[in-house]
Amino acid sequence: MTVDERVHDALTDLADGVRPAPDPYGRLRTRHRRVQRQRGLAAGLALAAVTAVGAVVPTLDREGPTAADIDRTQSVNAWAERLRNSPVRGAVGSAEPAYVAELERMVAEHQRAGAFRVTAPVSEVNVLYLDDIGGARVAFVAFHLATPDPATSWANSSAWLVARAGAPATELADPLSIAGGGDGLEPFEVMSGLSGKVQADATVALAPDGCVVESAPLPDVDAWRPEPTGSYLIRAAGTERPEWWRVVCDGVVKDERPATRLTRKTPLRAETLDAALVGARGKVDLESAREVVRFAEPDGANILTGPTRVLWGGRISGAKPDANGPFDGTAVLTAAPYVRGGWQIGLDVTYDGETSGGAQAVGLRRWSAQNPIGPDTVVPIRLGESASVLVVVPAGATTVRVMRAGTVVDTASVADDAALVDAPDDPGLTFEALDRDGAVLSVGRLPGDPPVNNEVVSW
Repeated sequence: MTVDERVHDALTDLADGVRPAPDPYGRLRTRHRRVQRQRGLAAGLALAAVTAVGAVVPTLDREGPTAADIDRTQSVNAWAERLRNSPVRGAVGSAEPAYVAELERMVAEHQRAGAFRVTAPVSEVNVLYLDDIGGARVAFVAFHLATPDPATSWANSSAWLVARAGAPATELADPLSIAGGGDGLEPFEVMSGLSGKVQADATVALAPDGCVVESAPLPDVDAWRPEPTGSYLIRAAGTERPEWWRVVCDGVVKDERPATRLTRKTPLRAETLDAALVGARGKVDLESAREVVRFAEPDGANILTGPTRVLWGGRISGAKPDANGPFDGTAVLTAAPYVRGGWQIGLDVTYDGETSGGAQAVGLRRWSAQNPIGPDTVVPIRLGESASVLVVVPAGATTVRVMRAGTVVDTASVADDAALVDAPDDPGLTFEALDRDGAVLSVGRLPGDPPVNNEVVSW
């Protein structure tokens, strides 16, 4: 992974903390995922990422938990306990109980000495997965906390360990073998391509014993088949595919999500960028467009079902800021087909240097049922929570007019195939592109959130 990719991953994960989550488990899951992906980043890079995004890490008690929040957190912890108490998965773990016991004992010793991320008192260590995958020996361990973490309500913590294939327990338990982990234990745990003492070129996903992990291929994601391994799955470079995973427990779908992709993005080919730029409007900054297109596939892994297209590029100037800061800078607007239908609309802004040291902003991502690709489309996108909306228009348009229930909300002149208008959020807004004679060339509506059934988490 390059330094650019590591910073990009950190920015993306930290941005999750800026967006308010709908429930305690959502916040816990965001924090847990962030910890896993940031391990191995230099402290300076992580600090730069925080500074650039202005992220605020959410906490469980930020607004005070409701009774429903508490019930759900308890349910999640109960399912996590079911995972913790599951039999060890993996051929080595199943065949060598003495090795498992030794690994648990040695990990516990290192934890008591303060060598692992979790430093709170731990009453039990459980090895949940142990096997050799290619040239790596991979283990996943859970730490049962003597007292639930008061800051997060997690009752368990966890860590992935990676060493060379066939490594003895002493080597695998070494804190230098830590490849990832977090402040909690999720009911459905996933590890992908992490590095301890060696690189684990595989993805491992674990569900509680008695549950069944199923997979379904893109683009329709409807032909679900149980994995032959039952309550867990393994994917390597030669076996992964564009797909989604789900976990069925006691006949109920408890988790459904895009599969975690193992492979990293290869260098962007010139012909890929050329194809993405066909029909682009405005004045596209090629370097900004190259970065956006280069990261589009990793960001949209198993969410996007086709190539990313650049709709527009240019400058944003004079937009109203939102609570997270301004939007002035060099922008690229993109679109790509979305899993199960519709289109993802993306806006990425490279802030002006004085604001954030030139760091690329975390992109805005919205969803539209209408195909935005084509020379006659009007594509509006709200700038975060700002009152300002960027509206990209067809050639020949000179004015943008915002309408609501037959009333003009705002108008603005077009420059470089786009305009900025101000309009409070309202589902009834329409955005009209007018020519110099005042004739309406085309009309567009704001994109919204993806359909709610695109991802299920019901632990």
